[in-house]
Amino acid sequence: MEPTREERSSSQEPVPRLGPEQQRLEVFAGEWRAEGVLGEASGPHARAQATAEEHYAWLPGGFFLGHRGVMRFGKESLESTRILGFDPVTQRYRMHQFDNMGYARVYEGGEQQDGVWVFAGPHERVTMTFGAGNHAMDIHWEQSDDGQRWRPLCDLKATRVQ
Repeated sequence: MEPTREERSSSQEPVPRLGPEQQRLEVFAGEWRAEGVLGEASGPHARAQATAEEHYAWLPGGFFLGHRGVMRFGKESLESTRILGFDPVTQRYRMHQFDNMGYARVYEGGEQQDGVWVFAGPHERVTMTFGAGNHAMDIHWEQSDDGQRWRPLCDLKATRVQ
């Protein structure tokens, strides 16, 4: 007989349960198109115009939201995969991001106020502000070398297309 989900779970770790924390991530779900400009922290690409296509969808089980995206600027592109989820131990949201430049990053955060989500890591942070009935999203990325002084990395305005 196969062990139950509860029996498979470590006694130190709570058994995952779907709840309102996962439901709050629904605001991201769907197809988004964005355009904007790269900031001073993007180095030689500063002030370059950028476009992006992003797709967020629930992974099987409904605990995590997956993301695939591409941002184009000049002749370059940044392709990324993210997984967003809620950690019941820390009571924080996490965003794991992997990109075609070879970076693998973990950000923590959550909804700071109604419609404003912030995720931060040691050297980058993003603020995503939803508006227009959750059909628009302002995305502001920042970068820091020391974790104290933050510089704009890119600003995008996204529209839900599906």
